[in-house]
Amino acid sequence: MQRLSLLLGLRPKDIRRFFIAMGLILAIIAVGTMGYALTAHLDPLNALYMTVITISTVGYGELGEVGKHTRMFTIVLIFATMIWGAWAIESLLSTILSEDFRQAVTQLRSVRKVRHMENHTILCGFGRIGEAAASELVRNNEPFVVIEKDPEVIDRLRKLNYHVIKGDATEDETLLIAGIKHAARLLATLNNDNANIVVALSARELNPSIWIASRLVRQDAYHKLLRAGANEVISPYDYGGQRLALTVLRPHVAEFLSEVVFDEGRGAEMDEIQVKEGSELAGQTLSEANLRQRFGITVIALYCTHESHQNATGGFALNPGPDARLHPDDVLIIVGTAEQLRHLHNALKA
Repeated sequence: MQRLSLLLGLRPKDIRRFFIAMGLILAIIAVGTMGYALTAHLDPLNALYMTVITISTVGYGELGEVGKHTRMFTIVLIFATMIWGAWAIESLLSTILSEDFRQAVTQLRSVRKVRHMENHTILCGFGRIGEAAASELVRNNEPFVVIEKDPEVIDRLRKLNYHVIKGDATEDETLLIAGIKHAARLLATLNNDNANIVVALSARELNPSIWIASRLVRQDAYHKLLRAGANEVISPYDYGGQRLALTVLRPHVAEFLSEVVFDEGRGAEMDEIQVKEGSELAGQTLSEANLRQRFGITVIALYCTHESHQNATGGFALNPGPDARLHPDDVLIIVGTAEQLRHLHNALKA
């Protein structure tokens, strides 16, 4: 019952009431069918017909051998329908016509879509940080599902045609419904560090290979989030403050970052490409790859995984020379227009 409640987003007592009402209606029909089969000596189909016309008060006409026992049974069946059947029908209609039931049907559709998603991103929470993250995921055509429990926010998300699961992201069952087992990434953007810690712990346990990034609210929770399983912990306030200071101290650098990194889509964009085993880039030097001439791409850094790269700081070789050789799992940090980047990605997929 608890799993079904989480799946549908309905209260357990509403689900119990729905099933009790359905059970009563089916029981009345079953008892009526058996009663008419015995008292009026009818076959199952005609006995069911007699039951339906009796409890619906249509009264098209009696079938079979209608004697004293059949009439007494009919009276009992009618009173049972008036007492228990009326309550059951009222309960069913009030549930089916409610806003919560409409939301539950929409939730089921979202769950079915999520079951077909693989290597997607799970976004926990849709506040201002979550909304900004969702916009970037949409811009990059990245499949994702949002976990949110605020009904007003959920309505807005569904109007945007986002995949949304109504529930609490700190619940294992909710994460499972969101497809945590076959997701590639999880973004914990809740506005409470303790909640983000629980999300990271649960996600890491349910999917040890998932990549987790978490929002940081208070600085003292940084190491706790890392221990909980987060790969990256980011403070929006720190980044915001640093960017504000940069606009004053180095305005042209700040403008460049805004154009290339923060406000992508307006011109040049920054991207990354991982050199995969078997890729045409693997084993080539940058000169041999000839990315600038072929695609107009500029390589500004190389994330090094091979010991042959020298003078790398923090794993990155800045402005690598033409003789830098690419190895599997190396990552190229590149800059180009959206069109150039698309051509490059398509060429590497071929």
